[in-house]
Amino acid sequence: MNATRTLASSAKAARADFFATQVVSFTDAIVRGDHHSAERVVGELLSAQQTLADIYTRVMSPALVTVGDLWCRSDIGVGEEHLATEIVVGQMERLRALFAKHDARSPYRVMIGCVEGELHYVGARMTADLCLAQGWNVDFVGANVPNEALIEIVKGRQPQVLALSITLENGLEKGDAALEGLELAAPALQTVLGGQAVQGKGANRSWGRQCHIAGDAVEGVAIIGRLLRSYEPGAVLKEYQLVLARRVRDLRTRKGWTQEQLAEATAVTRVCIVAVEGGKQNVSMDILVRLANALGVAPESLLSEQP
Repeated sequence: MNATRTLASSAKAARADFFATQVVSFTDAIVRGDHHSAERVVGELLSAQQTLADIYTRVMSPALVTVGDLWCRSDIGVGEEHLATEIVVGQMERLRALFAKHDARSPYRVMIGCVEGELHYVGARMTADLCLAQGWNVDFVGANVPNEALIEIVKGRQPQVLALSITLENGLEKGDAALEGLELAAPALQTVLGGQAVQGKGANRSWGRQCHIAGDAVEGVAIIGRLLRSYEPGAVLKEYQLVLARRVRDLRTRKGWTQEQLAEATAVTRVCIVAVEGGKQNVSMDILVRLANALGVAPESLLSEQP
């Protein structure tokens, strides 16, 4: 038992050291305005099979905090701060293309943006990307969304959840006003707030019954997921069907199997496999176990985006 704990502790320490090194390298690259070095660091993270959440929260976010601190101390100018941010945004676009799961059949829609007057949008964009990686429909409305415009687009697009970022303290009043207007325009809407101002002076505010506070992008996505899955039982079933479809299709492809070969290995018809991979099949526990055994994974892993 002690040996197991020691190994686990060593692995955790090694992982922490790895990320600490990557943060230093990435921060140095973006402060110097070195696009190529920043791209190299992200490439190393991808080669090490790090998750999008870890890349965003354990490398890019700390690097941006350091950039902000350097600007506050006048160690770098506004131009350097903007360049560093744009390098990060460029790498985020690269990662979004790799991790996003675009599935128009998803029953879930999330809207993410920044309150009126808020120009710091990177944290909100990270949250949007992590939601895209879940396969949800995501409307990212960007920075500085006027309250009237926000209410109108919510009414038009009808998301189940709206997530708003407030970084600067002067945005707290705008956030209050936005939520007040949304309660009248979209009473069923669930909202999630995040950002430095929300964690700071906004921590003691009463934001309303249907408003939830997130400490960071990962927590925000977890809250959004919980809200979405409690929204409509039928939607929960559909979401599991789509997750199962993606997992079975991906695992079959990795094995180099055709649908006929998977059908033979699981003793079901090809029509059944086509329906499963199309997200249209309610499978029994028996078929779920057969699929898992044939694909060499645990049954529960077929119902999760995390292998």
